[in-house]
Amino acid sequence: MRIGLVHNRATEELLRESPELALNLSDSVETIEAVIDALEARGHTVIPVLVDRHLPVALAQARFDLVFNISAGFFYGDTRQATVPAMLEYLNIPYTGGGMLAETLAHHKHIMKVLLLAHGLPTPPFQVFQHVEEPLGPDLRFPLIVKLPSEGGSLGLNPQSVVYDEAALRGQVRALLAKYHQGALVEEFIDGREFTVPVLGNDPAYALPVVERIYGGDIRIQLDGPEPSTLAFYREIMGHDPDFTEFDCHSVAPAPLSAEQTDYIQQIAVAAYRVLECRDWARFDLRMDAAGEVYILDANLEPTLTPEYALGKSALAAGLTYEELVHRILAHAVERYPHLHPLLTPQESIALS
Repeated sequence: MRIGLVHNRATEELLRESPELALNLSDSVETIEAVIDALEARGHTVIPVLVDRHLPVALAQARFDLVFNISAGFFYGDTRQATVPAMLEYLNIPYTGGGMLAETLAHHKHIMKVLLLAHGLPTPPFQVFQHVEEPLGPDLRFPLIVKLPSEGGSLGLNPQSVVYDEAALRGQVRALLAKYHQGALVEEFIDGREFTVPVLGNDPAYALPVVERIYGGDIRIQLDGPEPSTLAFYREIMGHDPDFTEFDCHSVAPAPLSAEQTDYIQQIAVAAYRVLECRDWARFDLRMDAAGEVYILDANLEPTLTPEYALGKSALAAGLTYEELVHRILAHAVERYPHLHPLLTPQESIALS
């Protein structure tokens, strides 16, 4: 099969245009190479395709059987994660992962939360601020976390994002409104255990083992930093280090939970996957409060495929090698396109049986 690997990568042009977004969206060289190696190991031809302003022409001119999409979109618009699926739909190119609707819902956290609540799925109470003077809703209680409503990764988060009083809340809301011009999502901060659950498949969808993120130190939120190769390239081009916060966090798979807790968390993740109309693969972040209640924090479509990260660890705990994980994602996508079924390798076909 001829596969286009659509990905983000920090280039000199993109870094100079918007260094923060280029770093936030960038896939590491290590991840790109790992996915290529996994796909080529079973005989597929893989052509890397960079997401930049030339992407529409590159996709139109290529003759791909399928696109393996690990991209978070380009710089522009408030639904940037949906732009790559939109191009592929327009060009009638089969692809892995979420469609335009799922990408848009997952990218707009406040809309996603309304939809989850409407289906009886738990997510922390929240409020979207468009002006710093708006009164805090009576149902919200400190501590709160202030984040961007329409971004992925940890863009807009910093060690001061968790606030404990009105003054700190107003300061964080004011900063996000001034810098990003997209409102501020304020939700109750669940200061408890944090889990992430990969979900694969279509009909049926199924969860992989639950992963627990364990934080050390005072910072208990995810603050993504650049991978070593991306950091080195940034230094080379920009002449200084990017502004990011080092923090202590590691993950464990499977999470040390009872069988009942594991089953409940996986059920919630799979239910959210279905509500958002995810496809092929996604990952859900959740937290458990002191009373044992579990809340969905975020949905990650096309989550990081670095072998050592949460998705790779969860797959390994399920008995899947990294190569098997990548090909299972591919096979789940191909099952949605009957004309591609003959192009699967025997091993990939077995994965779907």
